[in-house]
Amino acid sequence: MFSTVSWRATGWILIGAIGVFSLLFLVVPEIDLWASALFFDGVDGFSHVGNPVFGVIRKVFMYGLSLVAVLTFGMFIRSLSIGKRRAVPLDVWWFMVASFMVGPIGLVNGILKTFWGRARPADITYFGGDKLFTPPMVIADQCETNCSFVSGEGSAIATAIIVLAIVLWANMTAMWRAISLYVVLPMSLFGVALRIITGRHFLSDTVFAALYCALIIWFFYRVFKMAEHRRDLTWTNFKKDISKA
Repeated sequence: MFSTVSWRATGWILIGAIGVFSLLFLVVPEIDLWASALFFDGVDGFSHVGNPVFGVIRKVFMYGLSLVAVLTFGMFIRSLSIGKRRAVPLDVWWFMVASFMVGPIGLVNGILKTFWGRARPADITYFGGDKLFTPPMVIADQCETNCSFVSGEGSAIATAIIVLAIVLWANMTAMWRAISLYVVLPMSLFGVALRIITGRHFLSDTVFAALYCALIIWFFYRVFKMAEHRRDLTWTNFKKDISKA
């Protein structure tokens, strides 16, 4: 569990990373073009867009994230309804709900993707479109809604990984930790990378999506006292709260 010092240090690391990457992509915005060009062909464009396997993988992530969100909100409501008889502290569900609502839903989809105006890779002139390329930290007018900065799916995947790691990792067996590290995490990173591979997002869109959401989670970690509750979401406690009348 985080001490006060390590919690603060984590915050400074996240803020520092946001600053460093912001400066990097402002000074060398071509990094985004270079990364996207790796998956672009002058004849077929972003040819992986129609890849059926990638399509299935994306749907798995979309349905999986939707399931996590529904279960989290459902358990939040359930925890409210059973009151002080709950086995899992309400703060655990508050932490998870707030992280998703403020991060992917509020900041990313509600504000940045709606108002930032950055065109997607497949839409810019560099890749055969009719929109202008703009660096990630510059507000533009090349897109009206559901724009490129930042990645919505990237933010949702990053939030799910971090939040679930915080509430589940302490009680995981060695086997489940290995599965999480060597199967779930690489697959999740590939799910984020798919948005770059298919020309729907720039590299910077995914980087900042993860960093912004991580900073929001860091804030709520302290607000909802997760240092005290990281071991409270056990399968036994979960079943107790489900079964109570």
